[in-house]
Amino acid sequence: MLARELISKVVPPLKPNDEVARALAWMDEFKVSHLPVVDGRNFIGIISEDNILDGEKDDTVIASKEVMSHASVLESQHIYYVIRKLTSTDLSVVAVVDSEDKYLGCITLSDLVVKFEELAAINQLGGIIVVNMNKADYSLAQVAHVIESNNAKILSSYVFERPETGMLELTLKVNREEISSIVQSLERYDYQVIAYFQESAHLEDLKGRYDELMRFINI
Repeated sequence: MLARELISKVVPPLKPNDEVARALAWMDEFKVSHLPVVDGRNFIGIISEDNILDGEKDDTVIASKEVMSHASVLESQHIYYVIRKLTSTDLSVVAVVDSEDKYLGCITLSDLVVKFEELAAINQLGGIIVVNMNKADYSLAQVAHVIESNNAKILSSYVFERPETGMLELTLKVNREEISSIVQSLERYDYQVIAYFQESAHLEDLKGRYDELMRFINI
């Protein structure tokens, strides 16, 4: 998923001659604390709510305020780079530009979270398995082989290095809701499963029916 596919359809850019009051109103309306500033198609920078509020009262237009000029990503850059850009700069909005630095749109942090949920298969039913391993033992292909031998598929994976131990923590989302056999297979191959979580639409449905029955009985 690339930056151009993440562009917001609702958040507009500011112009240098826009009044500060408009910027604050838009920030409140779109629930962001930053907005892009453009002159025609030329990207000028990102202005923050703090910069607006900290300025002189006589400064009534955006052109009189300080902006962050390097708060942009190229349209061809991956969602992971966009996430790193937003988190490293503590922005709620980042601009998307082309190779000539022409403004194409912006990406909001809230929209990015929704898209990342899709990318990580968070909303799909299945099971989650967390495996601890040495760096030298890490092979996603081998882990996938074990999982696929149990008639399951990996929907998404995430690797995190524990700084205190140097060990890798591999989090897997699989398309099976009942994963005890997968966990047992991983452990037979000497993988250290430190946590697993099972999701079941059937169990949720049963719980919902049970709650309805209890409410009916208590009437």
